Amino acid sequence: MPYKAKLVIKAPFEGDQGIARIDKKTMEYLGVKKGDKIEITASFWSVRGTYTIATVDELPPEDEGQGIIRLAKDRLLDGNFRVGDKVIVTKA
Repeated sequence: MPYKAKLVIKAPFEGDQGIARIDKKTMEYLGVKKGDKIEITASFWSVRGTYTIATVDELPPEDEGQGIIRLAKDRLLDGNFRVGDKVIVTKA
């Protein structure tokens, strides 16, 4: 059974494409490293069909330990997510 992390989506970084930024502790917990793929799904049932796959990258130090994920704008659109959504992240 793969580990799951519950995170909150924060604003994406300009220029990110296909990227999901999570902190080092979360990467360790999920057993992923930079460049691996993760699945992001809504943490609640919704009609929006919220789901996407993204490539892992690191959050900047000031975002460490805050329980957040920064999804690139293209991944937000693909997964039908909004900033502030709670999501479940698993290794893809």
